[in-house]
This record gives sequence, structure tokens and C-alpha cells, in this order.
Amino acid sequence: MLNFTRLILALVCVAVLARGASLPDGTTEADCSQYNLPMCPRNYKPVCGSDGTNYANECMLCFENMEQKSNIHIRSKGEC
Repeated sequence: MLNFTRLILALVCVAVLARGASLPDGTTEADCSQYNLPMCPRNYKPVCGSDGTNYANECMLCFENMEQKSNIHIRSKGEC
């Protein structure tokens, strides 16, 4: 039972670390699962997309990916 608990804990840790991991090109994948698309909050917390476009927040980048069937990642937090 103790080994099973350790295994589950290790898997959870890996999942948490992988979520914020950088991709080989230095970008980060947006965590779109936390949003109720197509509705996005109106807060201004800009991110720079891998396409060189400024998005008002991470949700708007996710929305763009959904609408355009694209795969834009976060190049950096803040404006480009």
C-alpha cells in the first residue's frame, strides 16, 4: 500500500511539472483546460503568442486556437 501511495504521488508530481514545462522551441503550452471556452474573462494579463501576436490573456490565446484550429503556444508572459 505504501508503494502504491508513493507511485501515485510521483505521478501527480510529474503531471504538475509537465504542465508548466517549456517545449523544445522555448515556448509554453497554454493550459486551456482551466477555461470555459468560448467564454473568457476580461482581465488584461497579456501573453505573447508563438505567432508574434499579443493576446489579452491566456484564455484569448486558447480561444484563438479553438476558433482557427491552430496550435499557438505562449512565447512569453507580457506583451511581445
